[in-house]
Amino acid sequence: MTAVLATRFKELREGRRWSLREAADKTGVSKSMLSKIERGLTSPTATVLGKLAEGFGISISQLVGGEELSGDVVVMPRAEQAVFRVPATGFERRSLSPLAAQNSGVDFVVNVLPPLQSSGTFPPHRAGVEETLTVASGRLGLQLGDEKYDLKAGDAIFYRAHVSHRFDNPSDSEPAVFFIVINNVGGRS
Repeated sequence: MTAVLATRFKELREGRRWSLREAADKTGVSKSMLSKIERGLTSPTATVLGKLAEGFGISISQLVGGEELSGDVVVMPRAEQAVFRVPATGFERRSLSPLAAQNSGVDFVVNVLPPLQSSGTFPPHRAGVEETLTVASGRLGLQLGDEKYDLKAGDAIFYRAHVSHRFDNPSDSEPAVFFIVINNVGGRS
């Protein structure tokens, strides 16, 4: 994933004709970190990935890529789904929407968070971005700004994602598996 993200980041940056300094200003990520990401020397945290996506005005799934698939029916075998993993925590985010669907403004992802781990804090999304989350298994702590919510398997929550948010697994033995449907339509610039 590090090499794929490096290539994708460079394509996006050069496509906008941004220098590393301009990209740092737009994303809030340091120029030195961006250089390391672009050269494939480091894998960003979920927080940095969120800042990159927001800075470019795209979803995380659009940032991490995947093959452009379209048609009336699109089958996405597991091996072809775009996945982002944070090596230090084991947090995994798998995109279940083909890029063509994401371009329509809807993104569907599944996240796995190992016991006693955190996703890190995601920056606020653009105004209008909404998320609906459901916990498939385990327990999940969700922090939206200053508010905290404790969720268990089967619980669902809808929120406007214009505030910082973080996912925490309070369990010491069971991974938290949760699905999120992200409506990016209101957040388009």
